[in-house]
Amino acid sequence: MQRLRGAVIGVGHMGGHHARKLFARDDVDLVLVDPDKGHLGPLPAGLDFAVIAAPTVTHADLALPLLQAGVACLIEKPLAATLEQARSLACFSRLSVGHIERFNPAVRAVGAVRPVFVECTRLSPWRAPTAGARGTDVDVVADLMVHDLDLARRWLGPGPITDLRAIGVGVLSGGTDIVDARVEIGPAGSGPDDHPGGVAVLRASRVSLAPVRTVRLFGPGQYYSLDLLHGQAHRVVWDGAVRAEGLRQEPVDVRSGDALEAQHDAFLAAVRGDAPFAVPGAQAVEAMELVARVQGALEAG
Repeated sequence: MQRLRGAVIGVGHMGGHHARKLFARDDVDLVLVDPDKGHLGPLPAGLDFAVIAAPTVTHADLALPLLQAGVACLIEKPLAATLEQARSLACFSRLSVGHIERFNPAVRAVGAVRPVFVECTRLSPWRAPTAGARGTDVDVVADLMVHDLDLARRWLGPGPITDLRAIGVGVLSGGTDIVDARVEIGPAGSGPDDHPGGVAVLRASRVSLAPVRTVRLFGPGQYYSLDLLHGQAHRVVWDGAVRAEGLRQEPVDVRSGDALEAQHDAFLAAVRGDAPFAVPGAQAVEAMELVARVQGALEAG
C-alpha cells in the first residue's frame, strides 16, 4: 500500500485524537503542527494530506493554500466560520469534512433507512480549557447540533426546508449553549425512489454533566433507537399493536469499530484515488446552511 505523508494542524481535543489514531497506522508518516502554540512555519514539502483541527475561525486560512497546492484536506466540522468561506473551500474536489457520525457503527448499521420523523439528543459536558478553544469559538449549533443536522439531511432527503423553529439559551460561553430545534423538510421529487421528507426534532447542549448521543428514526410500522455514544441500535416494531406491551424490540447487529478510524480509512482511500471523498464540501455546506437557518431562528426569537 502506498505510504502517505501527512500533517495534523491543530493538536487540541479533536486534533489529539486524530494524531493518536494516525500515528498508530503503518501506512502514514505524520507531522504535527499546533498554531495555538505558535508552531505554524512552512509545512514539509511533499505532503499528501492534511487534517485541519484548529479553531473553526482559522479553517479557511489554513486549508485554502493547501487545497490550492493539491494537498487533500480532512477539515473538522464545521467546514468554516462563515458560509462564504465554506463555499470557497467546497469548490475543491480533494476535500472531505469531519462529519464523523456518518461513520458511527450504529448509524452504519441501520443502512439506508428512510424515516419520516427523526429525533436527536446530543448533550456534552463543558470542556473548553480556554476561551476561543476549538468548538467553543462557535455556538452550540455549529459545535454540536451540526452533526445531527447533517444526519437529518441525509435521512430526510434533499427537499426544501418548509418550516424551522428554534429556541436557545446561553449558560457558560457567553453564546448559545443549549438549543432545541424543529426542522421540517419537504418532499424531493415524486418518483418511487424519491424521499417524502419529514420532520427532525433536535436538542443539543454543551453544559450537561454527562455525554448523551441518541437518535430515534420513525417510519411506518417501526422505529430505530440508536445510542451513538455506545454503538448500539434496536428496531422496534408495532405490527398493529394497540398497547405498549405489544411492541416488539429487536437488536440490530452493530459491527464493532471506531468511527474515527473508519473516517481515516475512507479519507486515505480517497487520497490514494481508490474511492471518492466521503463527505465532499457541497454536503458540508448544506449542513452549514441548516446551521445558519437555526441560528437565524434563534435570533428572530
